[in-house]
Amino acid sequence: MNAGDRKSVTLGERWRREATRSVDDARLAAALEALPSIRKPMVRIRAGSIRCEMEGAMGSIHEVSLQIRTLPTRDWNTLVRVLRRSKSIVEALDNGRVPRSFDRLVARIVGEPLFPEARSVTFGCSCDLPEKPCRHVLALHELFARRLDEKPWELMLLRGIDLQGLLTKVRQTETDGDLPPLAYGVPEEPVLFPDAEDADLGQILSSAQVRWLTGEVSVACVDAALKALAQLPDVAPPPAAAAAAVAPKPASKAAPGAAAVPAVPAVPAVAADDEDDDEDEKPARKPKPRKQSTAEAIEADVERVRKSVKPD
Repeated sequence: MNAGDRKSVTLGERWRREATRSVDDARLAAALEALPSIRKPMVRIRAGSIRCEMEGAMGSIHEVSLQIRTLPTRDWNTLVRVLRRSKSIVEALDNGRVPRSFDRLVARIVGEPLFPEARSVTFGCSCDLPEKPCRHVLALHELFARRLDEKPWELMLLRGIDLQGLLTKVRQTETDGDLPPLAYGVPEEPVLFPDAEDADLGQILSSAQVRWLTGEVSVACVDAALKALAQLPDVAPPPAAAAAAVAPKPASKAAPGAAAVPAVPAVPAVAADDEDDDEDEKPARKPKPRKQSTAEAIEADVERVRKSVKPD
C-alpha cells in the first residue's frame, strides 16, 4: 500500500478508541442517549481539564469533568528550534491541524506524546450511578471526540500549549548558529515523524522524494543505493564473522627515530610430557630383594660349609 493510500486516523477517532476500549456496547448506547442532555454552553475546555453540566432525571444537574496533567515546558525551546526546520508541520499547525508527526516530535523532545494515554485521563461525576465510568463521563468523552474532528487544536489547549504563542516563537528570525544548514537547500529536515498510522520512513519516502532530498545525484546512483539497502540481512552475522571483526591487528611499524620497544619473550607452554619428565627425575625406590629358590639355598649352604672346613 502506498503512502497516499494510507488513511490517517483522526484525533477524534483516536480519542474515542482510547476512551471506550474496555466499555461494552450497552454502556456505549446509554452514553449516546445521554449525549443530548449536555448543556453545550456550559462546556469549558481549559489547560488540564474539560468540564460540563448535564441534565439528569427529574431536572437534576450533574457536573462532569475529565482531568489530565499538562505537558512540561522545560524543553520547549528545543521544540521551537526543531519546528523552525520543519516547514510542513508548521504549516499544518498554522491551519489548525495537529499532524501525527507533531505528536511524535513532542514525544521525542518533551518525553511524552501530545495525545495522552487512556490511563492518564481521570474523570469525575456528581451522579450516584455504580458503574465507572458512568454514562455521563462517556458522553463527555464522545462530545470531546466530535469536537476534535472539527477543532483538533483543542487538544493542544487541553495539554496546556499556547498554539499562537508557539507559532510566534517559531517565526522569529533568530539564527541557530550551532545547527548545520539544511543540505541541498531543502525547505525542511527529512521526514522523521510520518503522519500515517503506524508508518515509518520507508513507507513515506518514494524514490522520487529520495532523489529530491539527495539533490544532484544520478538516478542510477540512488537506485543502486536503495537496492543495496534492501539487500542488507535482517539477522546478525555468525559468531565466526564477529570474531574475525575483533581479531587483533598486526603491530604497526615504528616511525623513524622512535625508540624501539623491546619484545616481551613468550612464555613457553608446559606440555603434558614435560610434567611426566619431572616425575621421572624424583629418586626411585630400591627394589626389594628377590627370594631364593630351594636349590639356590642348598648351594649357598654347601659353599658356606666348604669355607668353614680347614684343610688338614
